[in-house]
Amino acid sequence: MNMNIFAPILIILFIVIMISMFMFKIMKKTVNKKGKYSYGNRVRWIVAGYISLLLICGMVVTFSSAKNRADFKTINIDELDKESAALDNAAVAGKIDTVDKKYIEKKWSFDYQDQKLNVVLVNGEFLNTQIFVERKKTNDHKIEAISYRTRSSVNEMDISKRINPTRLELAEGTLSLRNPKKTTLEFSVFNHVFAVNQFTGGDSLFSHHSSFYDGQSILYMRIPKDLELINKSDLNIQFVK
Repeated sequence: MNMNIFAPILIILFIVIMISMFMFKIMKKTVNKKGKYSYGNRVRWIVAGYISLLLICGMVVTFSSAKNRADFKTINIDELDKESAALDNAAVAGKIDTVDKKYIEKKWSFDYQDQKLNVVLVNGEFLNTQIFVERKKTNDHKIEAISYRTRSSVNEMDISKRINPTRLELAEGTLSLRNPKKTTLEFSVFNHVFAVNQFTGGDSLFSHHSSFYDGQSILYMRIPKDLELINKSDLNIQFVK
């Protein structure tokens, strides 16, 4: 556990306790004969309580946001652009083996004896994956496929591990493609409380903006030399020379 998360919380808590003890000591000395606090003391108590509330809110937000972000690494958008471009260029040039293996989502290998293969997209969806096909130099009766994906992010947080791979299935002379299973991610937005924004002029809760970066997804296939692909779903299939 990272103790740096708790350091600011302990400092804020210490400040709150010290303020409370100081104000209680002052008020205890200035109680009048009727057992009531003077007007000035009540004002001091209200101000002290208000300051304590601000500090407590800051403590809660700091702890909550730090805890929620602990599972996600910060990611640079410029790096994501470079990764996506590098993967696309490698696929177009037929040099997919030069791509870092960390971008591999899943691999498939199918034994296939027929001369023709139907390729379909299940349910007529839009496939958010580019398809590249490389013909082998021999007819080895094997279809190999690799799903690649570069990193994705939400608000510069790496969510790559939460993204599911493209689905592929071979049956009865048909290679069926499916989009990845949907992933549901829930995020909480923490803003400064009104008491802080009234002095800092910060944005309101409703002015928050989120950013999403979808990584480059590529399905790279190697097929026997003379295998005929029949594109049943008008997919954008690019053959690598």
